[in-house]
Amino acid sequence: MIPKAGMGAFLAEHAGQGVVVGGTAWDFANPARVPRRELDLLVIDEAGQFSLASTIAVAAGAKRLLLLGDPQQLPQVSQGTHPEPVDTSALGWLMEGHEVLPRTHGYFLSHTWRMHPQVADPVSRLAYAGQLDAASVTALREVEGVAPGLHPVPIRHRGNTTESAEEAAEVVRIVRDLLGRRYTDSAPDGTVMDPRPLVQDDIIVVTPYNAQKQVVLDALTAAGYPRVPVGTVDNFQGKEAVVSITSLAASSGRDAPRGSDFLLLQNRLNVAVSRAKSVAYVVYSPGLLDDLPWRPEGVARLSAFARLVGADAS
Repeated sequence: MIPKAGMGAFLAEHAGQGVVVGGTAWDFANPARVPRRELDLLVIDEAGQFSLASTIAVAAGAKRLLLLGDPQQLPQVSQGTHPEPVDTSALGWLMEGHEVLPRTHGYFLSHTWRMHPQVADPVSRLAYAGQLDAASVTALREVEGVAPGLHPVPIRHRGNTTESAEEAAEVVRIVRDLLGRRYTDSAPDGTVMDPRPLVQDDIIVVTPYNAQKQVVLDALTAAGYPRVPVGTVDNFQGKEAVVSITSLAASSGRDAPRGSDFLLLQNRLNVAVSRAKSVAYVVYSPGLLDDLPWRPEGVARLSAFARLVGADAS
């Protein structure tokens, strides 16, 4: 962290030595903490969630910037209102509507070391223009008796808004079926590990709503599986599990409180599915595909979801 005396005093004390400091946007935008252009390089982590306004403010303290992040995952947390495009994220602005950063603007790290190729493929088509591949060692990850990849699970229900007992029951069924199956993992160097049985911590359940989170938690606890992690998409960004189960809860886009614009947002679906190392399930109501979007963005979002679950969007 930057000492209270300020960056200038700290550098003077360590003259001739390379130093690394860390801090918040407030630290780097404040000339009393970091003098203008004092740093050789400023690295902004999670730049897909860091606003362009904040980026401009902190950039004054460095000669060069390095932006790291993925704007195709959760968008920035809103901190205020600014004229466009200042309120977009730094990387989102550089993307200029592309799913993958143009080569003229930087580098796209095109290989995932988490997802099995059969999980990475639908994620790649959903959010990365088909350009995301899986490292070869991920193909060694296997759950006994379950095909790797994405498994859509349509469950019909009506009138559900932010919670669905029907989907919670299906989640319990999937968990019960998976627990105890042998799982084979692989190390980054390609070493195949000894198979082991799946335990509750190997499975996560992702929901868009806190109400469904509680319904699923209650159902799993009642079934004897209280240690299965359950949370919203925001809870699981940056985490992983052998299996991810996504439960969308709402019966249709019209039933969802914030409509399908929130429920089927590609960034959120991307995060939910891409937590999986080997197997991903998407539990949803087929009624989500029956909505007629009013805007082009809604049509694109619905089409992307239809492709993800292998449905006919026409």
